[in-house]
Amino acid sequence: MLGPGPTALLDAVHALVLVLDARGCILHLNRHGERLLGYSTREVQGLRMEELAALTPGQETEGTALARLVEGPHPAQHEGPWRTRTGPERLLAWSTSRLASGPAGAEGLLVLTGVEMTEYDRALREQVRFFQTLIDSIPNPIFYKTLDGRYGGCNRAFAEMHGRSPEDIIGKSVWEMAPPELAARYAAKDQELFDRPGIQTYESSVRFGTGEVRDVIFYKATYTDAEGKPAGLVGIVLDITDRKRAEAALQKARDELEERVRARTAELQKLKDAAEAADRTKSEFLNIASHELRTPLTSLHLVLTQARRQLERNEPVSDVTLVSRMERYTGRLTRLAGDLLDASRLERGQLHMRQRPVDLRSLVADVAGDFRQQYPERQVEVELPEGVAWVGADRDRIEQVLANFLDNAMKYTPAQARVAVQLSVWDGTFRVSVSDEGPGIPDEERSLLFQRFHRLSSSVHQPGLGLGLYISREIIERHGGTLGVLGHPPGRPGVTFFFELPRSR
Repeated sequence: MLGPGPTALLDAVHALVLVLDARGCILHLNRHGERLLGYSTREVQGLRMEELAALTPGQETEGTALARLVEGPHPAQHEGPWRTRTGPERLLAWSTSRLASGPAGAEGLLVLTGVEMTEYDRALREQVRFFQTLIDSIPNPIFYKTLDGRYGGCNRAFAEMHGRSPEDIIGKSVWEMAPPELAARYAAKDQELFDRPGIQTYESSVRFGTGEVRDVIFYKATYTDAEGKPAGLVGIVLDITDRKRAEAALQKARDELEERVRARTAELQKLKDAAEAADRTKSEFLNIASHELRTPLTSLHLVLTQARRQLERNEPVSDVTLVSRMERYTGRLTRLAGDLLDASRLERGQLHMRQRPVDLRSLVADVAGDFRQQYPERQVEVELPEGVAWVGADRDRIEQVLANFLDNAMKYTPAQARVAVQLSVWDGTFRVSVSDEGPGIPDEERSLLFQRFHRLSSSVHQPGLGLGLYISREIIERHGGTLGVLGHPPGRPGVTFFFELPRSR
């Protein structure tokens, strides 16, 4: 038995105190212990520690643990649940110590102090539940891992992301949660963070429980234990798939807009270039037209002035040369006006063709004959096939085309050179060609021949508006035919203009 002094001292302690003798039997239970366990000192004296635990149901495991605690070595500690006599379970933290040595070298008294942890444990559990509820309410997946790389816990969003329950995740490694290629990246980044504790951010991919792979950003940070040593890491997952898709869509829209702007800019540049070209063409045309109109008008004015003076002197105006010159100048003005009128009609789509059956052989012969009479000093050779050559055409317009070919040949061919007109059958069509022996046409200018107001660089001193070939091409194409120009072989001067018309069936 303990004396009144030690007993009073132990009773003053605000903790459960059990004093055991050398055999491990209870000598004393202090007053705080009596109130806590519901037993009096007299009821427990002589019992072993594990027997006291066994007095309450379900304490067999705890009794075994307490027996080992009493057996030593000492000092020792133990924490576990304890069901009291009245029923409520208490969490007690036990510690042991020796007071003194007994007689004959036997072990001294053993003092066991039990501090109640029930309220602390309850508060701790409440705090854990609070924080678990808090992170579960966060829509972003959250997890934490221990130093060995295994999941220690997660929130609801993380579990849903993987299509598992939180209990099925805790204790697993990334190798059990993700495909090998992703697991290897996760493990490497975790180890990198453990090697250099702090904060880590990086983009990666996650395969969701649905099988869908989504783009995410991982935000990770290490946490430490009570001693300040790294104990694990906590991570937050931010799903950026929709953001990246939106960024990709925005970039695509931006690229398309830039492409449209570039295309529109190029289109506007083309329109600007075309407008500038049209303005230049207009200016050139006005210069050419004013010159071409001024020349015959000036000549006609001189002739008329000469005739007026003869009349003023009462002299008869009977000079045939004078009259023929008037006819030539007025004819030239008429042709210029006709070309301008035809070009305007073509521009407005009002140049109409009145197609009828036409004998192309007769047409070629007539036009060539007219030029022979107009230029009796020139060599105009004509080659025609036998029989008739029927085509569906506007005779006046086809005559206009052939006359334009012959007129150009007369302009550019030396007076002593030959001009040849030929009608032939060509691949199911009739071909009319006019060959001259002039200076020829440079290759770089052939593609420009049939444009409005274009004149050859060698035709500066030749009359014309640069509309004849343009009008001729339009006439032939509206007849369903083709028109072109061919150069001659080396050693043979000049070029050949031709047009083809389909034969009448």
